[in-house]
Amino acid sequence: MVFGHRFDFQSEPFLQKEFLSFPSDPSHYPENETIRVVESPKPSLLDEFPLKSDWFNMSGQEARYHSAFLFEEVEEFTWALEIKDVLTLIWDASDKKIIYSKGEDYAPQRLRFWIYHTFFPLVLELQRKYHILHVGSVEIKGKPVLFSAFSFGGKSTLTDYFIQKGHTMLSDDSMGIGKRGERYYAIASYPFHRPYRELETLGYPVKNFATEPKPLHAVYVLEKSEPDAMVEINELAGIEKFKAFHYSSFIDFAFMKQERFDFFMQMAKHIPVYQVKVPWDLERLDEVYQKIVLNND
Repeated sequence: MVFGHRFDFQSEPFLQKEFLSFPSDPSHYPENETIRVVESPKPSLLDEFPLKSDWFNMSGQEARYHSAFLFEEVEEFTWALEIKDVLTLIWDASDKKIIYSKGEDYAPQRLRFWIYHTFFPLVLELQRKYHILHVGSVEIKGKPVLFSAFSFGGKSTLTDYFIQKGHTMLSDDSMGIGKRGERYYAIASYPFHRPYRELETLGYPVKNFATEPKPLHAVYVLEKSEPDAMVEINELAGIEKFKAFHYSSFIDFAFMKQERFDFFMQMAKHIPVYQVKVPWDLERLDEVYQKIVLNND
């Protein structure tokens, strides 16, 4: 499952075969339809979109949005993401499918990367189905926890260490949060892991991957400290808890600022958040690991 959905790459047998090799149980997400991914026979997919953004950098490539409406005007609409010279992706809101056209530098692996890593999380966020956080996540004793940090703050390294220790992975980069009643559920991203931030790759396949939504247990905010400093874990409160979610947002659409604020303020009332002081020394990573595991007893 990828963010609780199955993907049918009808025009790419290689991706179809690869994805089917991963076990999944759609019964855990009965509300989510299979997403069809189909290649368009049209030479241009962008003629119907009068609005477009400026070019901006995304995962090492130039990209821009296309739409017939301003994003803030409606919740269900068809829009496109153009990755220069690589591919164009369209979210067909009426048919709940992804249409794509190939650029000069297209490759099936790049199609998979851009859909799983970037495009579909944006679809989910814009549909208000899940809120997407830029975090690593694993299960500790069957309970999902998140690792949050600024860029190069160590969350990928720590997530990788937990995976090597046999913990179930939910995410190494982005994860969905869904609310059901008063509980907040962790929605696992995709069954790939890249311990190092190589651009436009999902990394290696992970077999020990979460297949069902579970209530989120805790969030750990990683803070660098001196190599010889003590490993410390302190629970956060008040506005500091809210900041842990606010600064971990996957995408920063200005028109969604208020609703994200409201969602995470409420979430901060229910989910414990801890600050972890991490000595910047890989030889001491096991100390950090042991402290976090003990903190979840």
